[in-house]
Amino acid sequence: MTTTAASHLRLARFAHTHIQRLAPPSTRRHPDSDSIETELRHWATTVDLYAGEDIQQLTRRQVGLIVGCCMPDVPTPIARVTAHYLAWVFAFDDTVAEHEPLLAIHQAMDLPGLLRDGATHDRSAAQGLAGVLVSVRDEIVDIGGMALLPQLAGQLGRYLDACAGEAPWRRTGRPPALAAYLHDRTATSGGHPLLLHRLMPGMPPPGAPLPAGLDSLADQAFLIGGLANDLLGFAHEQRQGDPVNVVTVLAGEYALPLPEAYRAAVILHAAHTHRFAADLVRTSGDPALAESHRALAAAIGGWVEGSAAAIEPYWQHLLAHHEDRP
Repeated sequence: MTTTAASHLRLARFAHTHIQRLAPPSTRRHPDSDSIETELRHWATTVDLYAGEDIQQLTRRQVGLIVGCCMPDVPTPIARVTAHYLAWVFAFDDTVAEHEPLLAIHQAMDLPGLLRDGATHDRSAAQGLAGVLVSVRDEIVDIGGMALLPQLAGQLGRYLDACAGEAPWRRTGRPPALAAYLHDRTATSGGHPLLLHRLMPGMPPPGAPLPAGLDSLADQAFLIGGLANDLLGFAHEQRQGDPVNVVTVLAGEYALPLPEAYRAAVILHAAHTHRFAADLVRTSGDPALAESHRALAAAIGGWVEGSAAAIEPYWQHLLAHHEDRP
């Protein structure tokens, strides 16, 4: 193992320990978590989201089980559809988001418009990931989510725009400014399927606007997940020469050696996590908010708590595929 590779792996172990202490995995799970996980793998092969040996990649992610931890109280149909949509986001992230030519092709398809107004598009032309998105849209409509589609489409548009914004940084090898990176990381974390919580009884009506504080709370939840992913994935991204990671951004912003920048990233993640916890308490106890808004705040908090379940399978995946593993 090279000195650099060993150093990166030690830093990742440090982050793994930090994240486990800061956010231990939730002990609550949806009663149908196992069946959601099994059904997800069957669905993913049926719609050709994953094929052949690629299904092992989905299996390692344990998306159905993660959704079960993030949404332990929702009706099972909502949890299943959320797992489908989240798996679609992961597949897009793995195969398209970081590849500029492919991303440009998919942007030309107007995926947000397809999600929002599927009936006005030529469905015969929707193949591959676009075709699977049409299938997910139909499922959302079937469980009563038509009014939620504009918000989901808006979030998908944010995700795609942020992915496109990363392309120049990868092309030049230069990291962005920290503020720009954190702004885009909120969107590229791909956590917006949590909004399907709004289809649960007792939540704000899907088509109704939300108070700014709730939108901010959701964005914080997305950012926390993105930063955790950055910390654990740093060693892999360094091997790939990818500059789009909070560690390299901090190193460039403050002229820090990478080990110091990594530790600064751990502190940044902890700071955002503590800020989220404080804002969650304040929002949940705000008497000016409707009960449905407080319920959504609690659901966002549950999503963050449940997301800790994603850490261990991701960590084990990274260890198993680390080229310089001892």
